[in-house]
Amino acid sequence: MVPIFLVSVTPYAGKNVVALGLAQRLRRQNKSVGYFKPIGPLAVNASGILTDEDAIFFKKVLGLSEPLDTLCPIVLSDEMVADLLRGLADDAREKVLSAFKATSASKDFVVAVNMGRLSCGLSFGYPMHKFVRDVQARVVVVDRFRWPMETLDGIMHIKNLVPDLFAGVVFNRIPGSRTSYIDQAVRPFLKARGIEVCGVIPDDATLGAVPVSELVESLEGKVLCGGDKLDTLAEHFSIGAMNAEAALRFFQRVPNKAVITGGDRADIQLAALQTSTRCLVLTGDLYPNERILTRAEELGVPVILVAQDTSAAAETCDRLHGHLSLHSERKIARVSELIDECIDWDLFDTCLGIR
Repeated sequence: MVPIFLVSVTPYAGKNVVALGLAQRLRRQNKSVGYFKPIGPLAVNASGILTDEDAIFFKKVLGLSEPLDTLCPIVLSDEMVADLLRGLADDAREKVLSAFKATSASKDFVVAVNMGRLSCGLSFGYPMHKFVRDVQARVVVVDRFRWPMETLDGIMHIKNLVPDLFAGVVFNRIPGSRTSYIDQAVRPFLKARGIEVCGVIPDDATLGAVPVSELVESLEGKVLCGGDKLDTLAEHFSIGAMNAEAALRFFQRVPNKAVITGGDRADIQLAALQTSTRCLVLTGDLYPNERILTRAEELGVPVILVAQDTSAAAETCDRLHGHLSLHSERKIARVSELIDECIDWDLFDTCLGIR
């Protein structure tokens, strides 16, 4: 059994994209693949079980039989953090290793995903570099390269912590204008220090998009029409706070967007519906007129009514855009395409020691 442990230097690096793509590829090779997340920060309650939302996603997508509290043994709920601060936390090492043993039983590979750096877990007395040693996991760094010095220093620090178990680096969510810079400058810099860059995955509009259903949930919105289109992906967010003529010109330049505007701004709403709009988010708890709802229904554009003002709703949407979620069939299919295109699998397999 080969454990592969994905870590990052900076937040929102897209480790789940690489984890899912890697698991999909191994399965196509008829390998049995497990999933593990030692410490989960995204606490949710699933039928009475406290777990991490990523564990729910991977259990479903990979069809895993292990219980959720085995896939993610430590969940950072408010109660767990309070116990930690009072010195009442359980033995993290025993809990994590026991769960990992159950998860990895009868598996060829386990794709494990860390919260971030290998220092995670230090507060529990069990930092993840010790977990890596205990299970002899191969470490892959996934990062965005938004802050060059932080990323480079972080990668080299991780390699120094576990030099014999360090596999390589995958850069993710890289703007198209930066991919050649990664290949021509960053890759040789790291290679000279014994670190292989196994892939450069570009920023992708489909993966970065937000399903309308997530907007409804996060904004606690009411769906006024288009309830059968909530799996639609919004790739951009536009605020409608100008006059109708200016709004139309602006909206024409932004494809596949969600438009956030006041519920009483029928002029802005009509302008949005004349362009590539995936949903309308109407703020201030102000109902639109029937003409808007009729036109939106004809076009298959969901209309969501929210209580927040436009500024607050826009802030919530921006946070969703930063947190890359894979909870969409279109995104899952896109992950497989991107991973196959952008990772040097011969090099990656060699770095992992599996060829």
